[in-house]
Amino acid sequence: MLEAVRLIEFAPELPRKEDTDSNALVIGLGIGTTPAALIQHGIDTTIVEIDPVVYKFALQHFNFPLNHTAVIDDAISFVETAQHESKKYDYIIHDVFTGGVEPVGLFTLEFMRGLDALLEDNGVVAINYAGNISLPGAGVVIRTIKAVFPECRVFRENDGSEEPAEESLDFINMVVFCKKSRTPPLTFRLPNENDYLGSQARKSYMYPRREIDPSKFDIADDSTDQRVLEVGRMSILEANHVPNAIGHWNIMRNVLPAKVWENY
Repeated sequence: MLEAVRLIEFAPELPRKEDTDSNALVIGLGIGTTPAALIQHGIDTTIVEIDPVVYKFALQHFNFPLNHTAVIDDAISFVETAQHESKKYDYIIHDVFTGGVEPVGLFTLEFMRGLDALLEDNGVVAINYAGNISLPGAGVVIRTIKAVFPECRVFRENDGSEEPAEESLDFINMVVFCKKSRTPPLTFRLPNENDYLGSQARKSYMYPRREIDPSKFDIADDSTDQRVLEVGRMSILEANHVPNAIGHWNIMRNVLPAKVWENY
């Protein structure tokens, strides 16, 4: 679904660039599925990955294309430096999934402001967050993103209850798509065959369909809950690490049988 960042429609006064004239910043590589697609579309792509082994394996074992710019560094350090330089990006993708234990510093208000500084005026950002939406951490992440980017839409990858009720155990991947201005509203064009790059999986999963109203994560003005995540005030998200890791483990136990995990 992260690749749907290319489908977001631009304001008429700021027309969409051709892919070959666009650039992208991808924070977090994994096996490289999303940045590889951007590269295949002709987008000048920079990846920031903290782990050199992840980068090496993406090249050696997952056929990650060579025509990109790689920065092997901590994303916080990269953004702190890059936001004071002249280069801006048309697309920013924030994808730092780590099995339910997210790198908290990459979801703070300060980091989001850094991404905003790196984004072109008509640029768009997609932020992947995996966690239990019934826990307080999910709400503080969404509120932090919305505090920086005024126009956002939130989508979940799988079916389930949209209500972040405390009694539910709803571990999901959700993607937050945002832009820098409220007008026009954030909308997606319909994908075409070129967008799919010959992949049936993209036909099935790329277009965002299961929307969550971001206002569901709002809190009342008189609430004692933490509104946003800031450097020095990150314990609310850190407290979710254990239940989120357990939630992710339970999901993975259904992907492969227990004997596989026990033996390998």
